Amino acid sequence: KIRGQDSWGAGHYGASRDSGKRKHLGIDIINHVNEAVCAYEAGTVTKIGYPYNQDGSKKAFYRYIEITCTDDTRHRYFYVEPLVQVKQDVSKGDILGSAQDLGVVYPGITQHFHFEIIENGKRIDPCGFLRNYLEATK
Repeated sequence: KIRGQDSWGAGHYGASRDSGKRKHLGIDIINHVNEAVCAYEAGTVTKIGYPYNQDGSKKAFYRYIEITCTDDTRHRYFYVEPLVQVKQDVSKGDILGSAQDLGVVYPGITQHFHFEIIENGKRIDPCGFLRNYLEATK
């Protein structure tokens, strides 16, 4: 389920950020702290990074995992403590890591991980992909 409106905004693709100065370029999928986050598609772990500057702030410990899929799309999972390593191959459904606690920095936010897809260098709305994924897993 996608995060609805809370005191920090909404989690749908294109939601307003920074008082309308930018758009949300992924979706926020509701979960629980320490819940397993699984790969939606097979691929290779090509990056494990930090979405925020490593300047000593509370945000500095948040992580993300990037999977490059066989069709060269990249799937990114933000706010996930990695259990995988760069260059590791993963299958659809493999556990990538565990959800990090967003309440540390964003009190009252609905707990979630952020999911985005990059196709041909551009972020696209992941909802169509997820609808197809859910249909295939029924």
